[in-house]
Amino acid sequence: MDLLKSFDATLVFGFIVTFMALNFTPGPAVLKVVGDSISNGIGRTHASMAGVFGANLMYALLAAGGMSALLLSFPVLFETVKWIGVAYLLYLAYGSFKAAFTASLGEAKEQKPASALKLFLTSFAMQGANPKSVLSFGAMLPVFAGEGDGMALRMMALALFNIALEYPALLFYAYLGTRASKFAVSARSRAAMDAFAGTALAGAAYMISKSTLKTQ
Repeated sequence: MDLLKSFDATLVFGFIVTFMALNFTPGPAVLKVVGDSISNGIGRTHASMAGVFGANLMYALLAAGGMSALLLSFPVLFETVKWIGVAYLLYLAYGSFKAAFTASLGEAKEQKPASALKLFLTSFAMQGANPKSVLSFGAMLPVFAGEGDGMALRMMALALFNIALEYPALLFYAYLGTRASKFAVSARSRAAMDAFAGTALAGAAYMISKSTLKTQ
């Protein structure tokens, strides 16, 4: 079977429009990337983006294997994962606020950037605990893939294609965060940037806490 010929052009167009809108709309992933870029720079933040993509692909694989329906049928289990993710994001936010307070006292020290592995894992955990990721890749993706032979392959192809759609959006927000941090040359401005990073992480936690698998 020719994979490209098996796609429905109308559904693919709908997928592009829908996911482009979702990708550029500020959500938990965007806020996490902004917070990471302020503290770690745009280059290292690519590991954070990879964590987001990895979690999305995980749910796409579950959907392709028919397991997402099982997950959607037991929201209580996912709620547990969600709140663990919220708690961890708040912990990260606390660290940024603490750094901001220290900097405001004129005791700022050069912060060591987070490792690429840590950025990847924290973003993977954040996106994995995001109900909107489950809905997008577990519930919406099968619709855009269309029914019939090769549905699972089309779902994975669309999930991979979404990386090309989402990467520019996350890169744009990471660029804004990095540019903003360049102005943090004094202790006061450094404190402001750390506080903003903490606010972004806390905002991501709030957005995840307010979303649910019953949203759609």
